[in-house]
Amino acid sequence: MKFTGVLNLKKKAGPTSHDVVASVRQLVPKKTKVGHAGTLDPMAEGVLPVCVGAATKIFPYLLDCQKTYRATMIFGRVTDTQDTTGETLSEEAPGEISLVEAQRLLDTFRGEGIQVPPMYSALKVGGTRLHELARAGKEVEREGRAITVFDIRALELVGSSLTFDVTCSRGTYIRSICHDVGALQGSGGCMDALTRTQLGPFRIEEGIFLEEAEALADEGHLQESLITLSDALTHLPAITLRPGKEDRFRNGVQLENRYFEAAEPLQGDSKVRVLGNNGDLVAVGIILPGGERIRADRVFSR
Repeated sequence: MKFTGVLNLKKKAGPTSHDVVASVRQLVPKKTKVGHAGTLDPMAEGVLPVCVGAATKIFPYLLDCQKTYRATMIFGRVTDTQDTTGETLSEEAPGEISLVEAQRLLDTFRGEGIQVPPMYSALKVGGTRLHELARAGKEVEREGRAITVFDIRALELVGSSLTFDVTCSRGTYIRSICHDVGALQGSGGCMDALTRTQLGPFRIEEGIFLEEAEALADEGHLQESLITLSDALTHLPAITLRPGKEDRFRNGVQLENRYFEAAEPLQGDSKVRVLGNNGDLVAVGIILPGGERIRADRVFSR
């Protein structure tokens, strides 16, 4: 049986995202493609969607999803990695900080902004990952990248330890936010813990641990726990093709809006899920300017 779908895993702190993928690969038939959508650092926990089989084709549509994290940072400590796994560069007492003051600091980062990726990251510069250069004692210039912080809320402040939730765009480094919040406060700061609670339609409450996936595989029920391609893309609006139009669309023919039904108004240049009459995902399509025609961006096999 072919395995196709997305496994909503809850990663524990310790293993890399690559380690988790390697473990899942042992649970599915040989030569089945497996990959994760959205890297989590080893110290980070939480939602790690693992795509299996044909679901690996939906990577690009998951990577652009909004992400929500729960982070804990420590005021008064600066490290070379911007988290508590790194070497301490400076340390001082931050003084008294209220939750109201912490929220004021966090609000500074709300909205669109430019963030410079940290040296200890998987981003490549000149073909080499930044963390490899950092461990070799080299620091290179990095271009700032546009990010958006949609929401950021202080939850709890105990001593110098602040816990907050943040919803942000792709490419946002929460470690850097912790570092920058500490710098703005004046004493410095670094991240102490991180949990991704949501990535697009994937929520931590609905996820399973790797050990649970292994047990399901032993029982022969792993396939049942995989989320379908259509359900994995519920952050995209859905349209349904009218009877007899599926093959034409699969073959690259652009269709006018009279050949499909949409549950909501569509905007030009937006991506949509294209469903057949049976509800299965036919393709991810792009609505052309004007909203009256659609073309296929990626077609999925039956």
